[in-house]
Amino acid sequence: MNKQFIKGTILMAAALLALLPAIGHTAERNPMTIWYDNKPGEGWTDPLPVGNGLIGALVYGKASNERIALNESSFWSGRPHDYNDPEAGKYFTQVKDLIFAGKFKDAEKLADEKFYGKPVGQQAYEPLGDLRMIFYGIDENEVGNYQRDLDMENGITSVSFAYRGVKYRREVFVSYPDRILVMRITADKPGHVSFDAWLDSHFKDRTIAQNGQITLDGAWENTIPHYWLIGDIGAEKGMAFQTVVQVRNEGGTIASRKDRLAIRNADAATLILSAGTSHINYKDISGDPSARNQKVLADIAGKDYASLRQRHTSDFSSLMSRVAVITGDATRNEIPVNKRIAAINNGETDANLEALCFQFGRYMLVSSSRKGGQPANLQAIWNERLSPPWGSKYTININTQMNYWPAEVTNLGECHAPLVEMVKDLAENGRKTAEIYYNAPGWVTHHNVDLWRGTAPVDGARFGLWPVGGAWLCQHLWERYAFTADKEVLKEIYPILKGSAEFLSSILVEYPRYGCLVTPVSMSPEHGYYTDDGNTMSYLSPGPTMDIAIIRELFPHVIEASRILGVDAPLRKRLEAIMPKLPPYKVNQLGYVQEWIEDWRPQRGGHDVSPYFPFYPGSSILLHRDSDIDLVKAYTYWLEARGLRGGGFPGSWNICMWARLERGDRTGALMQAAVAANASHFLRQGTGAQVDAPFGFTAAVAESLIQSHAGEISLLPALPSGWAASGEVKGLCARGGYTVNMKWAKGRLVRAEIFHPGGGSCNVRYNGRVARINVPKGQPAILD
Repeated sequence: MNKQFIKGTILMAAALLALLPAIGHTAERNPMTIWYDNKPGEGWTDPLPVGNGLIGALVYGKASNERIALNESSFWSGRPHDYNDPEAGKYFTQVKDLIFAGKFKDAEKLADEKFYGKPVGQQAYEPLGDLRMIFYGIDENEVGNYQRDLDMENGITSVSFAYRGVKYRREVFVSYPDRILVMRITADKPGHVSFDAWLDSHFKDRTIAQNGQITLDGAWENTIPHYWLIGDIGAEKGMAFQTVVQVRNEGGTIASRKDRLAIRNADAATLILSAGTSHINYKDISGDPSARNQKVLADIAGKDYASLRQRHTSDFSSLMSRVAVITGDATRNEIPVNKRIAAINNGETDANLEALCFQFGRYMLVSSSRKGGQPANLQAIWNERLSPPWGSKYTININTQMNYWPAEVTNLGECHAPLVEMVKDLAENGRKTAEIYYNAPGWVTHHNVDLWRGTAPVDGARFGLWPVGGAWLCQHLWERYAFTADKEVLKEIYPILKGSAEFLSSILVEYPRYGCLVTPVSMSPEHGYYTDDGNTMSYLSPGPTMDIAIIRELFPHVIEASRILGVDAPLRKRLEAIMPKLPPYKVNQLGYVQEWIEDWRPQRGGHDVSPYFPFYPGSSILLHRDSDIDLVKAYTYWLEARGLRGGGFPGSWNICMWARLERGDRTGALMQAAVAANASHFLRQGTGAQVDAPFGFTAAVAESLIQSHAGEISLLPALPSGWAASGEVKGLCARGGYTVNMKWAKGRLVRAEIFHPGGGSCNVRYNGRVARINVPKGQPAILD
């Protein structure tokens, strides 16, 4: 799905400048903070995001009223549902035969009619509702010294302003240790905190306000307009939920008024919000959200604001502070981001802001993907729309994977946990799909996944008939092992990798023209081609390049894992025998890496970057391997033809590719262009932002600074040109369990520290040479 470079590289890179100290604070600003001084009504529409992987919140931050849009990661439309059509399998051979006869449109027509899930569309990630507040006695037109910020290191967003001689401040964070959202409201003069608070939701059944607490109970029901990508499964209610907010006022009064709480003349107030759903797993929604909330609130009953804040910041910063990047002009942190954006639009460069955008991707991952929650979806964890773009699902033909590209290399491996758990579910449900649709062993899933772990093909042949989505997800499980070198991780993930390999090895067939083995029914994700007549565009094809590239990653991983674990020798031998029979990569008539088994003319637009996969994130084509020279030249030619264009996920993928080509001039130029393009649109965009591109940007920056995919650790392989003068980075990770700190000047590495908890030896490429380095246990190896 080729979407705009999410409002998020700076909607949420805007969030990057957000930790603003209180009014009058003069100490050096936290370098991991983004902040704004534009008042409401002056081109300001976007909220700042906070989250803990279970609860997501968009904080709008107006002075006179507040809206906090709420999500709970398991609150989706629909209910447990089996998408598999038990009759579909009888048509697989017919679809395959039509493809091999060159009757591609006929194959697509038959697939659309007979080889899809029921319903054809999956379900959507839904908004839980809003926490609303009105602050009495504040006239927005008289507000001064307005600032809002996002402290990415500590996961806190704040709003501060002055009004008629009183300085006000509000802080919001979502705590992972305590599973709550916390809001603190203060004024520098006593008795000046007065507001009404209430909860709202499209799906509410009832709201009760009493004893300093508001409780909203509800359940999803099918009363909202769905567009065609969201399947209609009837009117029966689905997920139940409950949201509870408690208000602790300091001074003043608190009273219940219908469904609201009214706080008057307080010195300060703390709001604590808990949210729960009836979700237990993808097959069971019989849980009790009320009991969950009661436990959460009972556990924090004796904790004051300072304690809750400390527990949150200790947890959040333990992840975010692992990686630090210092580059560009640090004094620019004293300039509000709205003015920095204006300067970029006028042609200035800002390497420091690019580094903040890098950190913002990490911030989003920590906020949206933690153990116990759901994986980061198309909007991470923040969605306020009843019918969000593409259902805000898990689109696994690029978008979900790009969300997690930065996880391991930027030292956030734990954030992979929800994705690993989802893949376990998919492997379970996907066994039924493999059997029903393909009469095959192992497991399969296609291009889209929802909370109910649908694994059948959906949305139509031109989108969904792609049986390697699960195999691509397996690469993330392998990366979890590759970066940790933890054999226990390998034992956990091996059955899943094995099942995917069993499925693919069983459906491969010989392509008669070349005698190689191919996937018989597939497509190059969301990208069409024109066959010999030049007029008819088709999508389905045998053995597209991306399929083969994913297999070239999966099968060697299963082979290696089976050797390490000492299991499944027959499977290992079968996969080893298949590898030489896969189609070779080719260069097409345009001079690019060929996308399909035949050199068909590609559709303009669409997902036209899938053949990137063998080079990045895969590694079956390598820059420094002599046999790959022609393919590397084809990638270079292709990327040069693209120039600086490209937003959305393709734009971020382009930077990753230039990084693998070790071209710091191009990574630097594209990073500047990406930030400038997104900044220029940022203040005009609201929520509903897709997050893959900002995540991909973070991965691209990391890939420019460190690589470890080719059997060695490469330091500063594509140092961005705008960063070359001087800088340092701490805490990036390399495969094999290594962590690296680096400093550079004038485009060259001047010092590196390489750590390994257990000690080890590795080849390190830096400053034009390769050296064998011994890393002592518990001590860094020094390169200078």
